[in-house]
Order: sequence, then C-alpha cells, then structure tokens
Amino acid sequence: MSYRLDPAMPMSEALRRVAFAELELAHGSLATPPERHSGVHSARKCLKRLRSLLLLARPGMPEPAFLTLTDRLAAIAKGLAPARDAAALADAVDKLERETGQGPGLGPIQSLRAWLQKRRHAAEQNLERSAASDAMRGLLELRQAFAGLAVYPDDFRSLAKGLRRCYRTTRDAFHHAFDTGHDEDIHEWRKGVQHHWRQMQLLAPCWPSELSARADAARSLSQNLGDDHDISLLTQLVSTPTMIFGSPEETAAFLKRCRRRHRALRKDAKTQGERLFAERSRPFAERIEAYWLVAAGDAAQAVADKPPDNVVAFGDVRSGRVG
Repeated sequence: MSYRLDPAMPMSEALRRVAFAELELAHGSLATPPERHSGVHSARKCLKRLRSLLLLARPGMPEPAFLTLTDRLAAIAKGLAPARDAAALADAVDKLERETGQGPGLGPIQSLRAWLQKRRHAAEQNLERSAASDAMRGLLELRQAFAGLAVYPDDFRSLAKGLRRCYRTTRDAFHHAFDTGHDEDIHEWRKGVQHHWRQMQLLAPCWPSELSARADAARSLSQNLGDDHDISLLTQLVSTPTMIFGSPEETAAFLKRCRRRHRALRKDAKTQGERLFAERSRPFAERIEAYWLVAAGDAAQAVADKPPDNVVAFGDVRSGRVG
C-alpha cells in the first residue's frame, strides 16, 4: 500500500511521495463513469487520508500553507459529499434491517428506502453533470500545490508534535463525548479516530506489527462510530415533522429500535476507546518517535553497508572462484 511513510527518506520527500500517490488514486477513481459510484467512495477516502497526513505534518509547515491545502481538499470533498452521503444512508437502512431483524418497528423502512433511493439518484445525476469533472480538475491543480509540501526540521520532530497534538485532541474528545452523550460530540470524536487510524497507517513502517494492529483497532472503532452516526441521521430524518414514513405507532417502534442499536454501539465504542486511548499523549508520541528513530537509523545503516553499484564484490568474478 502506498499510504506509508518511508523511514529511509527525508521526511519532506516521504510526505510528498505519499501525497502524490493519493492524488493520483483519487483522480483515477473518478475517471471511469461505469465505476463512478464506488469511485466517489474511493476518492473521498483519499482526501481524508491527505487531511490526516497534513494534520500530522502541520507543526513543521507554515500555517498559511497548511490552511490553503486543507481548504482546497475540503472544497473538493464537499462537491462529492452528496453522492456519497445519499448512498451511505441507503446502505445504513439495509444494515439496520439486517441487524435488528424482522418485527415491529420496521414499518417505515420501505418508504424510507424509496425516499433515499430517489435522493441518491438525484445526487448521482449531479455527479455525472459536473461534480466528478470539477473534482478531477481540482485534484490535478492540487498536485502542483502539494509539490511544495515540506516540513522543518526535515525529520520526525515535526511529525512527533503533530502526532501528540492529534492524539491528545482525540483522547479529550473521547472523554467529552461520553460525558455529554450528544450525537454531535460522538461524531466529533469519530473524526479524530479516523485521523488516528490513518496516521497509524502512515507510521506503521517504524514497527509494522504493533502499529498495523493499532490501525486495525482504530479502523474497527471508526466503523462502529460511523454506524452510530448513520443511525443518528436516520433518527433525525424519521423524526422530522414534515417527513412521514409510516403511522405514528410504526414510527415510534422504529425509533425505539434505533435507540436500542445506539446503546449497543456506544457501549462497544466506549470499551474500544478506553483501550485505544488509555495512554497519555506525551508518552504515546515519545514512544512512536523512538520507534521511528530506530527504524530510520536501521535504514541509514543498510544504505551505508550496501556496496556501490560499480564495485564487484570479492570473489564475484566470471570464474566464480577466488584466486
């Protein structure tokens, strides 16, 4: 996978290499009309990965450069959001039906699914008209902007500060979310979890077994919180007075099922969060920095030990024998 920073490279070069790969992948995902629906999902994931990379590198970047790049990424993502959001809610309805089973409370599902399918169709039509081409043009223009991406100092120190800041913010968001229980606070925590997951992917080469496992755990938690967010949106939609998807009794039973599913998801998310963010931010960032310095030192030593390309090793002659 290209979304990995190479400890053998100067940090700025490693960051640019990853960024260029993500921009190319995002552009290619949108370029083929028959695959446009899945392509939007893929392109949005690339944009999120680029955002996570920039947050990690932020302390070593000029603030105007960081803000410019993140604003341009956000503008492209916003243009693609309606098509993806419509599809995600339609999928959430199907998933809720599978996980809660048949019975009372599923009455509004058919009419809700039909309404969401119409919304999805309208979003996909807009995608074909202009949104996809606008996004591809924006991605091509961003390549030149990312060509100037650099951090100072050009080593892991800048990223260590970014990692500590992101981890601390997400850890604080976790505690705040479960103090309030508000949907918007849970969703805010989810954003931090997504960045943590992707930053662990970026840094995994410094200790693949540990950080890949951590990335997998954060990814699982992010999916749990994504399901939670989708149910929150469905609850809001069905509760809107002007939107009628079933009788009052059916709607009440449906909302009861949503609340039950919410409780189960949040109980699981709290347990996962307590494990993932048990460590405080300073020791966590210092530990990852120590891993990276070891990996970078090993990479530098491997380069130093490698014979020059124009030198034949002793004994490696045509006869295959040492004289």
